[in-house]
Amino acid sequence: MTPAERARQHANRKRARIHRIRVRVATLTVTIFIAVFAVIYVQMVQGRDPALSNNASVTTTTSTTSTTSSDSTTSSDSATTDDSSTSSDNSSSSNSNPATVQTSQS
Repeated sequence: MTPAERARQHANRKRARIHRIRVRVATLTVTIFIAVFAVIYVQMVQGRDPALSNNASVTTTTSTTSTTSSDSTTSSDSATTDDSSTSSDNSSSSNSNPATVQTSQS
């Protein structure tokens, strides 16, 4: 065998090895993509969208002030407090629907 033939065989083996590596990497990449896409697709079909989950907790704090100057003021503050707690309970229970926006034009 001449040195030129030996070099040609070595180059052919090197090309074949590089081709096998490239095919394996491409196959692995496509396989991983299909697997990840399938997992996401199955989650969406089953209705388990992570972006739409209700895991976030909503906390509402209300503060009340009472005055001792008259009983009517205290009773109106209590009524206001009851209305605000009722509205906060209603808003937290209808958390899945967006709030309505009211605009006014002058």
